[in-house]
Amino acid sequence: PKLAVLLPPVNSPFDAVNDAVIRGIEAVNATQAKPMQILPLHQKAGQTALSQLQDAALLGAVVAIGPMTRDEVSEMARLPFLPLPVVALNHPQQQGDRSDLMINFSLSQEEEAKQIAQIAIRALPATTSQGEKPKVIIFEVNSSLEQRVASAYAQELEAAQIPFERVTLTQELMNQPRFYESLQSTLPKPKLEALPDKTEDPYNYNRVKARNEKLMEQYRAQQIFAEPPYYAALLAMDARTAALVSPRLPRLTRVWGTSLVNPGDPRQSVIASLTYDLTNVGFVDAPLAIENDIEAFRQQFGCEPPSGVLQRRLFAFGVDAYRLAQDWMHWKTQIRFDGSTGSIYFDAFVSNSVLREAEPAIIKANKIEPQSVEKLLQPITRPQ
Repeated sequence: PKLAVLLPPVNSPFDAVNDAVIRGIEAVNATQAKPMQILPLHQKAGQTALSQLQDAALLGAVVAIGPMTRDEVSEMARLPFLPLPVVALNHPQQQGDRSDLMINFSLSQEEEAKQIAQIAIRALPATTSQGEKPKVIIFEVNSSLEQRVASAYAQELEAAQIPFERVTLTQELMNQPRFYESLQSTLPKPKLEALPDKTEDPYNYNRVKARNEKLMEQYRAQQIFAEPPYYAALLAMDARTAALVSPRLPRLTRVWGTSLVNPGDPRQSVIASLTYDLTNVGFVDAPLAIENDIEAFRQQFGCEPPSGVLQRRLFAFGVDAYRLAQDWMHWKTQIRFDGSTGSIYFDAFVSNSVLREAEPAIIKANKIEPQSVEKLLQPITRPQ
């Protein structure tokens, strides 16, 4: 049998993404007892989605994977009839648009945000020491993807009736070595003595200055282990930015994120150094992007693993799209498997969308550990 991969025109901005996905499709295909013939089909200039699909059917394809862009998927979803079953690698813009022969599979950051927000909510204490609901803070950077992630966090917190605040990172905020003061600490600031004139009374100036500094040190130490103003911080940013934010938060604030905060393989020294600043950050991602066992990867796929964390994630996306296509081409209406991107579930009678539950993990110094949700919910023991 033949499998078509629907690609954008040659030399498109998505070439690197498509190449990583195709690598996953080809690698898992090569492990099959009866491999399929893979047909990469680039869209011709001015060609419609239907015409590209018809080309695939004429070449003998029995199923297609793609397209990946939302516009192309939306166009296909509005068609009254498709010439062959399709595993689209995105969702249509209008949720109501659906074709009976098309299922939609994506690595949605918004879905990951909902998943990790639900875990973060479960990890919160029932109440603060004051008997109030614990608060949560969302930190986001000013870009469209991260704002969509932050909005997905906010949606889950609103549904759970958890009080929260959204903060966009600014240069002014990032100039602060600690965010405690800006996060409305309930600890009263110490009353500092007025400094004598440095020129007229240098002896007492130094003594008073030393006493004041000692008071501030004690205050900062109390802040670190005091009840935090926010019990959880949800990050909508990449790993490098998260590594600047996490160390500035109160010690007892739990920090969470989507796969955006996954720094990658800690065996690389630059990434290893990031893991120290991201220690105890919980997140969800594709298992293949979390586990960095090169030998296990070679045994499973018979090839070398992609170099970066994004390439590994897209490779996993291709692997699971292929597995979905194998079932969908036989009109299997319920599909469930533990995939390379997470736990996959599809029910054609409920929705055209494939559900993906990403794997939970926690970042430790020099390593990234996959963890069950139950283990992730346990309070973190911190060095005193």
